[in-house]
Amino acid sequence: MSYFNLAILISGSGSNLEAVIDAVASGSISNAKVALVISNREGVYGLERAEKHGITNLVIGKNDTEKLLHTLEAYEINGIVLAGYLSILPKNVVEAYNKKIVNIHPALLPMFGGKGFYGLRVHQAVLASGVKFSGATAHIVDCGVDTGPALVRGVVPVLVDDAAETLQKRVLEIEHVVLVRAVKALVEDGIEALIQKPITLIDDKDREETFEFAKGLQELGNALTVEDN
Repeated sequence: MSYFNLAILISGSGSNLEAVIDAVASGSISNAKVALVISNREGVYGLERAEKHGITNLVIGKNDTEKLLHTLEAYEINGIVLAGYLSILPKNVVEAYNKKIVNIHPALLPMFGGKGFYGLRVHQAVLASGVKFSGATAHIVDCGVDTGPALVRGVVPVLVDDAAETLQKRVLEIEHVVLVRAVKALVEDGIEALIQKPITLIDDKDREETFEFAKGLQELGNALTVEDN
């Protein structure tokens, strides 16, 4: 049987990596194989997660562009998932995998994206802005920083007593759902449909207060539909 070979690139603990591995194992993402996990940092827990699942895992420095590309080719990778990968992919990799690279970002792009917006910095900026909603966005990677077309967004409310850490934890939960949905589309050749009509996911418990906001996301320049998880 021929599988769609995924490479997942990480820089940290790999909870989004785990979400994709679990979705592949359960059949939620079918006809796919997590063939390779690459970290740009030594000793991160995500590498241990990969090892536990028997997945080949490597460390390739962020400046070792040729090694990265050659490794992806050697493992016959069909698509790439950036799951907390904190380096900017080189142009030659992006071009080699045009519309085959998906990233997860912990905000509602195009808000709170671009250079300098990563980790807790994103959630600190969200809180400082006073917005009432945040979330996560899975998008296609292009040669910019968080500038590729949105595929799937997940919306969560910002609570009055939120700190960056509590908001981060709540956003992370919906990141897993958003990323799995986007990776499923990548594997099943559904990316173009999502580029044309991104979807927004809302947890049932948040539906009433976030539905109107989610509809308003279309003002960001993307048509969208609103769905349950």
